[in-house]
Amino acid sequence: MPESEYEVELFRKQGFTRQTCSKCHTPFWSLGIHDTCGEAPCQEYDFIGASPFKKKLTYRAMREDFLSFLEQNGHTRVKRYPIVARWRDDVFFVQASVYPFQPWVISGEASPPANPLALSQPCVRFLDIDNVGKTGQHFTMFEMMAHHAFNFPKKFIYFKDRTVEICHLFLTERLGVDPSLPRYKESWWEGGGNSGPCFEVVFGGAEPATLVFMMNREVNGHRIPMETQVVDTGYGLERLTWLSQATTSAYEAVFGEALAYLKRATGAKRVDDRVLREYSKVAGMLKVETLADIRVIRQRTAERVGISVDELVAHVSPLESLYTVCDHSRALIFLLGDGVVPSNSREGYFARLLVRRGLRALKDLNITYSLADTVSFMIDQIREDYPEFFFNKGDILKLLKVEESRYKETLEKGRATVGKIATELTAAGKGFDIETLLELYDSHGLNPDVVQEFTDMPIEIPDDFYRRVAARHERPVAEPEKRFTIQKELPPTKLRVYEDRRRRSFRAKVVAVEGEAVVLDQTFFYPEGGGQEADHGTIDEFEVYDVQRAGPSVLHFVRGDASRLRGTRVSCAIDANRREALMRNHTATHIVLGAARKVLGNHVWQAGAHKAVDMARLDITHFDALTDAELLKIEELANDQVLASRQVRAKVLARDLAERKFGFRLYQGGSVPGGELRVVEIPKWDVEACGGTHVARTSDVALIKILRSTRIQDGVVRLEYTAGKAAFEAVRKQSEEVKRTAEVFGVPPDQLVPTAERIVSEWKELRKLSQRATDEQAAVKAREAVLTTSAAWPLVRQEVGEGVGFMMSMSKAIASETKATAILWAKAPTDVRLVVSRGPGVPVDVAEILQSVAPEFRGKGGGKPDFAQASFPNLDQARAAAERLERTIREKLGTPSG
Repeated sequence: MPESEYEVELFRKQGFTRQTCSKCHTPFWSLGIHDTCGEAPCQEYDFIGASPFKKKLTYRAMREDFLSFLEQNGHTRVKRYPIVARWRDDVFFVQASVYPFQPWVISGEASPPANPLALSQPCVRFLDIDNVGKTGQHFTMFEMMAHHAFNFPKKFIYFKDRTVEICHLFLTERLGVDPSLPRYKESWWEGGGNSGPCFEVVFGGAEPATLVFMMNREVNGHRIPMETQVVDTGYGLERLTWLSQATTSAYEAVFGEALAYLKRATGAKRVDDRVLREYSKVAGMLKVETLADIRVIRQRTAERVGISVDELVAHVSPLESLYTVCDHSRALIFLLGDGVVPSNSREGYFARLLVRRGLRALKDLNITYSLADTVSFMIDQIREDYPEFFFNKGDILKLLKVEESRYKETLEKGRATVGKIATELTAAGKGFDIETLLELYDSHGLNPDVVQEFTDMPIEIPDDFYRRVAARHERPVAEPEKRFTIQKELPPTKLRVYEDRRRRSFRAKVVAVEGEAVVLDQTFFYPEGGGQEADHGTIDEFEVYDVQRAGPSVLHFVRGDASRLRGTRVSCAIDANRREALMRNHTATHIVLGAARKVLGNHVWQAGAHKAVDMARLDITHFDALTDAELLKIEELANDQVLASRQVRAKVLARDLAERKFGFRLYQGGSVPGGELRVVEIPKWDVEACGGTHVARTSDVALIKILRSTRIQDGVVRLEYTAGKAAFEAVRKQSEEVKRTAEVFGVPPDQLVPTAERIVSEWKELRKLSQRATDEQAAVKAREAVLTTSAAWPLVRQEVGEGVGFMMSMSKAIASETKATAILWAKAPTDVRLVVSRGPGVPVDVAEILQSVAPEFRGKGGGKPDFAQASFPNLDQARAAAERLERTIREKLGTPSG
């Protein structure tokens, strides 16, 4: 870039000179004369023990100093955005202070909450997670302080000159840095399709700030000027606090009381400051990406301080575990507090990753201590800055305790899992490769070091294991493509659905016909979206069976050839009953979501929804299946809202106004494009950005009946329910079933439960007697089968005509009473079952043999080494499989066939 791109008014006025680093050859600007650019690896940290600031500031005080300084210089302070970026569909988490303003503010479609603005934005990144706690400077969660200015066309705020001036004033006047010390390194920034020149602000060997000037956007591989030029600055709160306190590492400066609390709780020994200081200096000189780099740091530090690497590790390892616990605990407060439920997918995957790494770090400290204890203490410490976490503390700790309990269960099952996989790998002549380790973590939650504890096989853990794990889950899965394709550009449709919720008929002009798709100049039909099914109806005599959006056009799919309608005016009618049912079920979804949050906790967010005519479903984030009591309470609270006859308000608001007024619960259904949001609000109950159709008052829903709940995946529970007439029908059907059941039992409905309990109890007793008789008969037949076998070694292969239940009893009797091995098969109502059981001491794995043989005969199954079963399409294939099984078992044992 030419020098003119980087020369700003401050440099000209105060006499800054453009110099070149003697080591990296990067140009930089400074009042002082410097040999290097001032940043590692060109210069070692020189601030540790000697802060360049005039005052020592805590983490909280540094944040306040920055924000108050910006306010004094014409900026409006804005609140932090959630760390979970639900307003975007391309990322899970906020990773920089500019994320909240991408893409809609930067594109000019939406207004920022203030202009210019200042904020301190919590961010989270997982790419460096393997290095957290080990380098003195890497964090999973950090705060990026910033001042942003959005220079819209015809509304200039400020750009390079003022940005650099503000930064220099903050460093020199507010923090007291010697004006000749800061160096402004010329650099270039690219990200999110935007780019521009930037300054990396450097002194003391550290880079505490970056000043980016977004000037270009990428279009088809070409860089063109942006209409809105953006000042995107980032000041590292952790880095500035460290510079201010000049401690041996950033962790000591940032975690303060929480770290001291942990040190007291664990009895951690004091480590020589010189060792820690040199460790941080060496780490700062390296580009740390993997644990291999950590090993280099340790080697070089040990050489510096004159001790062995083993001695160094013995000193610093406990501290590294403490730092990791602090970092992960703080990150979990923000993730769980902002609505993430630990799970095996999406955002929840990263929360679980932090929990399990944190628990592992605690185990390395060899203390009986809960991660929830640290989180609880830290929430109290940040109460004044983040009161929302304090008020939500109970919910956060509940999530943590559930997750800790599940991890214990994982470890209890893990030894057997690892043992089985180790046996399979040994048999195949293989070892634990990276894919196996990743799969063990992804599918079973077993960390590589836990796997190492559970097997004698050698394991080589990749230096960047958790980085690889995070990369697997980094971005949301793309939505499936639409089921229709339109090859050409179609005329736009004016969508008038929201103008009149009662409108069921209208006239319009047909502006295009493409196959079955009719495009009107205007429409009151609702196109499918937001989980709500489309309206049906008619266009003249043609049946409309689906309605979809395609860019600015609305496609009305009809049955038959409607090409003759092109260019004509037509009469359109919407199926009123269908629309009203969809409206009730959609409003019911908002009501049920609010009720679920009241009953289960603030961690409940919508994870998906579908609104059909006869019923609706809502997927919510929750850590466990719902109890009957919880379901009843959700239904009760939902119907309380129906009876309250609350107004259902729908209005379009500017994006920034809606966010300021209602917060980020708006994005229950995911990201919503554009600068305006249609906000649907049930006052004091629920508010969402929603494009669906709704009733006017909650009483119009009439009734909500929850039909069932299902835990559909880890961390997600599905509620199925219905509203209005369909709900009355569901209640009526249940009532009729109760009445008919009572008639079958010959008792009044109010006596149905005790009667059913008595009959079930009697039935269980009869079933026990029946099973006992079956077992006795099966044992007799088992003994006969063994006595009549002509084999030199006792193995029974036999078809059992008495059915599958009898066969199971006979199989157990052969193995336990006669000590023989059995291969039996019998016909079940829908398939044929085959079982293999071995007597005690028979050295074969019958499950392994069955799994290798069954597929040859279109069978599938599995089991344990002493008992396995499989299903087959017919008796002939089961017989053939049984013969093959006998031959295989005898070959493995070296015994002759009978």
